[in-house]
Amino acid sequence: MRNLKLWFSFLLVIIVAMFVTFFIGGFLVFAFFQSSHSSPDQPVTWLPLLVLGLTSLLISLAIMLVVSRRFFIPIEQVITAIKQVAAGDFNVLLPESGVVDELYDMNVNFNKMVRELNSIEMLQSDFIQSVSHEFKTPLASIEGYATLLNGAALPEELHGYATRILESTKQLSSLTGNILRLSKLENQQIVSEKTSFSLDEQLRQAILSLEPIWSKKNLDIDIDLPEIQYYGNEDLLYQVWTNLFSNAIKFTPRGGFISAKVKKDYQGITVEITDNGIGMSEEIQTRVFDKFYQGERNRNIEGNGLGLALVKKIIALCNGMIYVRSRPNEGSTFIVWLPFGDRPSLPVQ
Repeated sequence: MRNLKLWFSFLLVIIVAMFVTFFIGGFLVFAFFQSSHSSPDQPVTWLPLLVLGLTSLLISLAIMLVVSRRFFIPIEQVITAIKQVAAGDFNVLLPESGVVDELYDMNVNFNKMVRELNSIEMLQSDFIQSVSHEFKTPLASIEGYATLLNGAALPEELHGYATRILESTKQLSSLTGNILRLSKLENQQIVSEKTSFSLDEQLRQAILSLEPIWSKKNLDIDIDLPEIQYYGNEDLLYQVWTNLFSNAIKFTPRGGFISAKVKKDYQGITVEITDNGIGMSEEIQTRVFDKFYQGERNRNIEGNGLGLALVKKIIALCNGMIYVRSRPNEGSTFIVWLPFGDRPSLPVQ
């Protein structure tokens, strides 16, 4: 829309200039022609005005093409590149040849900035992935020894310590696993190993896999899952549903409810997962899919802030969309839209 406004303003200036040129020039030519041919027997011809009008039009179009190629098209390229960088794509570069001097300096500095951001992002990603990978072996050893201690004949106090160590190692193992999965997905551009599977049955299996957790909180589970076949990566989408359901269970109080329903249209599938938990403020909603982010009200609840970031990345790889509707103390609804086929399209509102 902003690009259209830019072009509209430019065209408006060209049109105004063309009409001003036409009328002023036409008036002068007409006055000169009339004074030169003032004989009543010789009618005034409008051919010079027609020639003047066509000439004004051609000159205006030539000016428009020259200015657009030299000025407006590079500006559109900059706007598009900035949007890509804001979306996290640091591989975009602007042309450094064939542009005016003012734009050349801007493009060169922009490319330097993007290269630095890209190197920092890669360094951070490689560091996190390497550290997470190195954590796995000692964590496995600690978890094994803590399990042995927990089963040994020890005083009750020591058993409590062993249990805490075991719980902490499991949390760290979950964190490192999520980091490695997210790092792998961030370097992935396409979804492979696609198959046709029952999406409604997958949602049921995801809910059942978490039954020991929601049954402890005595949660009411309501599902509306008509039979739907979907073509995609079954393992990746299963991670989406388990993360969303475990998130809903985590923030729903004892005796609450969680619902899941699926709707289908000619463009894709919409999955809605709703809970009546603590909800989120608008500020939290804007950052809920960021890596390692946890809302202020949720610091006492277990989690590492990677589950929803992982969900968003998987949905993006599937050319889908995810967004949330929530209010504090009124629960939350996560809406996932997945398109049919391999090409993205907009959902029906």
